[in-house]
Amino acid sequence: MGHAKGLMRQAGALLSLCLTLLSTPLYAQEQQATTWRTALELSQSGANAQALPLLEKLVSQEPGNNYFRFELALALFRLEKDIRARFHLERLLGAKLTAAERGMVLRVIATIDARRLWSVYFSFNLKPETNGTKQTQGSELVLGGYALTLDDEAIGKATTSAIVTTGVTYAPKITDRVKAQLTLGAYLKHASEERLRDYQLTARAGLSFVPDPLRYWDGGISVATRHAGGAHYSDTFGFYGNHARRIGAAGTLRFGAQVTRAWGRNGAADIDRSFVHASYTYAIGGNASVTAGGFYEDNASMRRHLDGQRRGISLSGTYVFKGGLSTSLTLRGEMDNRTGVNQVFGVARQDRKLAAELTVHHRDFRIGSFAPQIQFGIERNRSNIPLADFTNRSVSFSLTKKF
Repeated sequence: MGHAKGLMRQAGALLSLCLTLLSTPLYAQEQQATTWRTALELSQSGANAQALPLLEKLVSQEPGNNYFRFELALALFRLEKDIRARFHLERLLGAKLTAAERGMVLRVIATIDARRLWSVYFSFNLKPETNGTKQTQGSELVLGGYALTLDDEAIGKATTSAIVTTGVTYAPKITDRVKAQLTLGAYLKHASEERLRDYQLTARAGLSFVPDPLRYWDGGISVATRHAGGAHYSDTFGFYGNHARRIGAAGTLRFGAQVTRAWGRNGAADIDRSFVHASYTYAIGGNASVTAGGFYEDNASMRRHLDGQRRGISLSGTYVFKGGLSTSLTLRGEMDNRTGVNQVFGVARQDRKLAAELTVHHRDFRIGSFAPQIQFGIERNRSNIPLADFTNRSVSFSLTKKF
């Protein structure tokens, strides 16, 4: 009898555990449904600021849910948080939408682009690198059968850089489809070693043309000045142009070109540069995307060690997991062929670089209006000039609004 009672108690405990496990998903679903109803009621009553944290929670829980993401995009749009709203609308283009739903998403994107008079961008990146000077890490070099001990300045060193990229664009409307574009931007890299410091200011003036929600054009002139290594390095003038168009339901094709002339200062060489790039992005399911791209650059300079061509390709993918974790992986390959023959090694420099970057952030972990982002990177440069043959690893910390 005692044995039977023991079995009954075990069976009861097991049944209780099973009921608890079965009820947990149901409870979670009920909680989610309640949160959804509350968020909708708040949005429909105009209380978008109060609805926003609820909608963000829902999108974190179910990043592939079209209704949650679209309602979040609308709340951000109504609050004029256009950068974030556009980010979510672009993601939705990869989801399974009806023709009417897709048309609505495109119309909201077009409205954001049309009404935006001022736009500001800002990023901060703290970047430790194992070989920030991008030089060989060997202390000796064999040349002509002789072993040479390298000077300390020729050996790669670990560095930490603080990088700020920021700018503002003013885009007043000229007609319903044409806007002026005036942009002032800055790239500021500060490192402990003076030779690695790089400060660039760029101004652009041009026009943008949007004939319909599926196509975009812009172009104009650009001027820039650069201080590198503690000295005035160059001044630049050039022309630029860009185009983007929707391809199919979830694809976007982008390409652009730039032609510039850089006048060297303090002994730096003048450079005529032509640069073209193209990329194709395909959005998948509302919470993922894949991008393939490439570029070609031609540099013409009287200094033959700067004269030459660069080309490269890249493949990247992003995925947002349930719970709010966002990841991005990028693979790159580049070729850099110089024209001039190196006096010491007797060959024209040829570099082959492979790189990989993994970026991670959590949409619900923030500092103010930004989400901290961590990027792990590795690059391997194989060069026929031994001094330029290196491996570099980095872990950088930055901020993002892409959530």
